[in-house]
Amino acid sequence: MSSEIHKILDVCVNKKILIKLRNQTIIRGNLQTFDQHMNLVLTKAEDITEEKPKNLDRIILRGDNILIISLPEK
Repeated sequence: MSSEIHKILDVCVNKKILIKLRNQTIIRGNLQTFDQHMNLVLTKAEDITEEKPKNLDRIILRGDNILIISLPEK
């Protein structure tokens, strides 16, 4: 992973982020940690694809399933 991406994600640890996956699912949760493959661990995660959010609690997202990461505003 590029050191620039690593620095950006480092700042987002313990903050709420939005993730769009390859299957068009949208996940919102607090970023806990990540690795060089962009595998992410989220807590307080929710699937917000549908109108009613579905609680996912703590999840691990595999990096190659991630299309977009929306970072929190500064």
